[in-house]
Amino acid sequence: MMHYADVKNGLLELAKECQVLWEENKDTQARFVNYLAELQRYQMAIGQLENEGKHDQAQNFRSTMMENQKRASTLYEQLTERRMTLVKKLNDGVHCIVNLQQHLINDRLFEWKNHQKLSQIGVPFDTRDMALDDIQMEFELLAETNWQLRTFACWQLDLLGRSPQLSDNTAQSHITNLKTVLDSLTKMLCVLVSQSFVVAVQPDPVLKTQHKFVAEVRLLIGDKLGIKQHLVNTNVTVKIIAEEEARMLSNGQISEKDVKTVGTISNDFEKLTHDEKGHMAAKFNNSKLTRIAHRKPPPKGMQTDCKNQPVQTATDQKYALLFHITPFQLGNLGKFDVWTLSLPLMVTVHGSQDCDAQGVILWQRAFAKVNRSQAGEDVTAVSWNDLAHVLQHKFSLFTGAHRTLSDSDLQYLAEKLIVPQNVDNKLITFHRFAKQNLRDDVSFSFWEWFFLIMQLIKQKLLKFWDEGWLIGFISKHDASSRMLNAMQPTFLLRFSDTQTGAVSIGFVCEEDGMKGIEKVPFHLAPFTIKDLDQLSLAQRIASCPQLRDIRYLYPDIDKEEMLRYFDSEDRTKSESPTGYIQSEIVMVAKTGKIGSVFSGDSPSPMSNNGKLDWSPGEVIPHANSMDMDYNSDELVSMLSQSQLDSTNVESLLGAGFRPQLPSQPLQQVDLSFIDHTFANPYNMSHHPDQQ
Repeated sequence: MMHYADVKNGLLELAKECQVLWEENKDTQARFVNYLAELQRYQMAIGQLENEGKHDQAQNFRSTMMENQKRASTLYEQLTERRMTLVKKLNDGVHCIVNLQQHLINDRLFEWKNHQKLSQIGVPFDTRDMALDDIQMEFELLAETNWQLRTFACWQLDLLGRSPQLSDNTAQSHITNLKTVLDSLTKMLCVLVSQSFVVAVQPDPVLKTQHKFVAEVRLLIGDKLGIKQHLVNTNVTVKIIAEEEARMLSNGQISEKDVKTVGTISNDFEKLTHDEKGHMAAKFNNSKLTRIAHRKPPPKGMQTDCKNQPVQTATDQKYALLFHITPFQLGNLGKFDVWTLSLPLMVTVHGSQDCDAQGVILWQRAFAKVNRSQAGEDVTAVSWNDLAHVLQHKFSLFTGAHRTLSDSDLQYLAEKLIVPQNVDNKLITFHRFAKQNLRDDVSFSFWEWFFLIMQLIKQKLLKFWDEGWLIGFISKHDASSRMLNAMQPTFLLRFSDTQTGAVSIGFVCEEDGMKGIEKVPFHLAPFTIKDLDQLSLAQRIASCPQLRDIRYLYPDIDKEEMLRYFDSEDRTKSESPTGYIQSEIVMVAKTGKIGSVFSGDSPSPMSNNGKLDWSPGEVIPHANSMDMDYNSDELVSMLSQSQLDSTNVESLLGAGFRPQLPSQPLQQVDLSFIDHTFANPYNMSHHPDQQ
């Protein structure tokens, strides 16, 4: 495939050429009709002169008529060639649009959605808004260009339907080809409009009942095709549905109207407005999930009959927000019923569920595919290297820390999850990550332990962490060894591995032993968030009698200098960021009632007022010179004259007239990717309400 920019520039140039070609077709056909009318007058005059016995004058008229017949035949050859050229150009335009649209939706928009998904676990996506604006410009360009090509196709169909019909049947051949072109353009435009409805700002991955959520949806074709006037006072509604139904909806197994809500949202609609940035958007800032109906697991006795359906607790169940635009009319294409889905999300009704829900959605965001229609089996196991990158990003996003997890930190985490000798090859399952107890002697999983450490840092220890005062991820044995080998007495701060969300202070004391004075490591009972609410870690260090004579915080940080920072600060909590993860992701949109596009709701391109119906308004005809003085209205009148229609046209053109059919068939356009990518949006027998 050519470079995207080259194809786009070629399409824009082709649209201009089609406008010129249509003008030439119109002018040439009008001139041809004028010749036929003139030949008909000669024929009538010759007959009248023969009846009156004026044979010499009749012969002179015959000679003049033969010259005009030659001119008319030559003009008809030009008309046939120009018709063929226009149809071929329009067909080439379809191929360009297919290539550009496929790249725009399957590559660029898909990539944007994937970046948006990963940004919810902390992967940077600073160009999110700018990139989406660039994508919108491409959607708008394709919408406008498609509409222009459809306009020329409809105008040419109308013109061919009015043209004098000859035995060569070339007009009917072009009509058949143009209908194929028009059908392809219509399908592509419907897909373009439906796929342009995206979630620009995703809701948080974990929603809490009785809490507001923020989301924004956009229609990326903007105000093109005069859509603004069709969307005045149009609402976008939002409802929450089960993720299982969201996947079925994306795959075309059910229609939007058959989806069942599983909760209640207050302020569940917003106006779709066109703002100063050119965004056709609806922003949800005051919506609140007030109720959720978690699906209960089956009774214990029935679980053996549900082998293919794993038992889900409340914090395993995923949901999605379904956004739907009030059906709207677009030009003469009929009603559009457009919707889109958020990324899968979790719902909690109590703070105790947050840890489990965050673990499930972290795995989903990191390793699941963006488009549900393309999703296969859920990813159940990943390599440590892949998981390590996820934990690094999640840690920075959640805590707001500037200091990221180091290689030694990650090594310590790896040892918690897998056998050290097999770090590179051992796959880690979600069960091992978030469900299984970390060790036999504890009752919490790796994720619970890691999640509560992140909470501890965020709420109480962010300054300690960023400044490197908190070693944190180190075992009790290694911490003891480091303190014993230090040049001077030191103490060390580490996370407990037997208690969740707790920090412990380790230090070395000198005691009398069998060989004299010996250094002995000690570790104080760990402090949790609740403990540090009563007395901060800095206050505990300053008042701890065992640390009174220890000057250094491992490795060589002056304790007094460190404590002086806290004398001028109320609490380290004042520096920690507020809130949890920002944002979430989108799903492919589809449209409904595609049947109307090809049914009686569509304008007939053969109708007398077809030109007026299909004019996009932006296409300005070029000035042109014509051999005869007439305008479009006169052409319509001329083509509609009954005396011309009832005449054998070929008899007017003489015995030497030999029309020829087009020699080259049109290159077929492959639109099969629409079915594969967008879940059979045109399968009317199965999905009558989907586009």
